[in-house]
Parts: sequence; C-alpha cells; structure tokens
Amino acid sequence: MTMDEHKLRLNMLHRMLKLIPTRYRALEAEVMPTKWPGYRFLTPMDATKQFHRAYIEAYKNYYREHIDVIAASDIKIGFKLSYFKRSSDLTQLNNARLKADRIGLPYPAYLEFAFKFAAARKRKFPPQPNQLWPTEKAYDAWLTKIVEFWSDDRHGLELNRMKVMPQYAYFSYQGLPAQRQFRKEMLDLVSRGVYSIDGFVAKHVVERQYFRAVDCHFLGEKAVECAERKARENVANGFLRPVELETPTSKELYQSCIGVPGVVTSDNPICSTCKQRRDCELARQTVISKTLSERGFADPIAEADRRANRRRVNACRARQSASRLGTNAAPKVKVAV
Repeated sequence: MTMDEHKLRLNMLHRMLKLIPTRYRALEAEVMPTKWPGYRFLTPMDATKQFHRAYIEAYKNYYREHIDVIAASDIKIGFKLSYFKRSSDLTQLNNARLKADRIGLPYPAYLEFAFKFAAARKRKFPPQPNQLWPTEKAYDAWLTKIVEFWSDDRHGLELNRMKVMPQYAYFSYQGLPAQRQFRKEMLDLVSRGVYSIDGFVAKHVVERQYFRAVDCHFLGEKAVECAERKARENVANGFLRPVELETPTSKELYQSCIGVPGVVTSDNPICSTCKQRRDCELARQTVISKTLSERGFADPIAEADRRANRRRVNACRARQSASRLGTNAAPKVKVAV
C-alpha cells in the first residue's frame, strides 16, 4: 500500500466516523475473524459496498422469480444510496452486513439463503436490508435451515472458488487473527474429510501456496508427501499451474477492523493477541484527532443526535408551556348587543 493508499484509508475511517454510529462501528473487531475470509482485509466501507451490490442482485433475482420476470431487469433498487452522507438506509445496510459477517458466509450465499427463506414465508415483497435477519419467533427455524444450506461441502466449494489472496500465503503468515482463523477453518475441513488429502495438497499447498506440506503432516506424513509428489508431477507436466503471488506489504496486511473509531481494543480478546494493535490504535487516534480539530468534538454523530434531542425537548417544553398558558387564560365573554 502506497502513502496515497494509506491516506485514502485514513480518509475512509474519518468518513466512517461521520456516517456510522459508534455502537455499530464498535462491532467491527468482533466480526473480523468470523466474516468470510475474502473480506477480512477489506475496509468496512468497501465490505458494505460489496454487500450492497450482492443485495441488489439478490433482490432482482427474487423479483424475477416471484413477482415479475420482465420488470426485474429494469427495477431500480439502492441506486440512490450515498456513501458520503449519513442516512438511515446506509445504517441499515451496514448493520445487515455486520450480521452477515457474524454468520461467516460470502455475501451472495448469505443473501441467496435469506431471500429463499423469505420466499418460503410467502412474503409479498422482497426483504429490505433490515428484514434479512430473522425475528425472534422465526430464529430457530432460520438457524436450522441455514445449517442445512451451508453444508461442509458448500463451504469447501466456496473456499475453492474464492479469489486467491496473498495475505493467506504461508510466506505471508504473521500470526494475525485473520490468518489464524483462516488456517484453522481450512485444516478443520480437510480433517473432517471435506477435501481429499490429494485435492487439498494440490489446491492449497502447491497451487495456492496457503500451506507448506509440513503443515499438513498431521493428516499422515506419508500420505501428504505422496500427494505433494503427485501435484509436483502435474506441475511439471503442465496439468497444474501454481499461482504467482507477491509478498503483501505491511499495509496490505491491515485487517478490516484496523483503526476503526469506536473499537475498544482492551475489551476484545482478539485485539490483545493482534500484532497490529499498535498501528490500529495510532490510526484510530489520528482519525479522532483530525475530527476534534475540525469539529471540536470526537463523535460527530453523537453530537448531532444530542443537539437534535435538545431541539426536540425544547420544542416539547415550548408546546407544553403554550398549552398551559392557553388553559390558564381568562375565558372570553361574549357581549350581547
């Protein structure tokens, strides 16, 4: 990441401070290790944009299948959303994305399930972002269905389809929470037989270079060595091509939650083991200091809400005062002529 890219990230965090309330920004560190691996190094705003695009596509698919196949192509949904102005729509979309991150599915898969669940409930209209998560009454049924939907086989298939990320390569490993969680997920799946040893070694050791062969020896040293030998022979014969990966810069290894204002690192056990904690706190303080110098307060949304609340209170008191004055006023006497 260049100096200009670093500045852009700080500007994004500064903009996020003015757009998303603290109580939602504070969740970014909590959901970082649970979200889909492909999103763990995206900024929160970039992740929300990806979720937005996936939502529009899922909405149109629902409309095409259940309402009007012809009108679906021309339907306008979400095109007026601004990422530079605070709105309830942006807050709802951000919160819907956070809930998807808790579940850990790719956004298209999560939305595919959510819209199918809504269709099974005979909804008249496609769900809005704040209606994707189940109600308390429907939660148990929703949870049962999503476990069926997100099978180990589907999980493994989606990981194979995921764009190759140098942040997960074995030579980029720094013990970051995002990296640790990714390795755990992958090794759990191969341990449970979702991947064959031959397939896993060929795909994720030789082709994508996420692991070294020695990392997989717990599966059986001889079996892993045999699988690696077959994969190397396939490379030599042109049947398999290793992906060319460059070592990511330190900035490219920044996880999604780094520097987000509102995150309290001392309250999160993930933060306590993160090697980026120092950079994270420095970026957060830089953003907050910039806001303080510009606005005179550290949380523009909280300040705007306090001012709006004071205006409402004052207006309410003014109405009550006017009402009391009207009640206590002497009645008018009609004089007969």
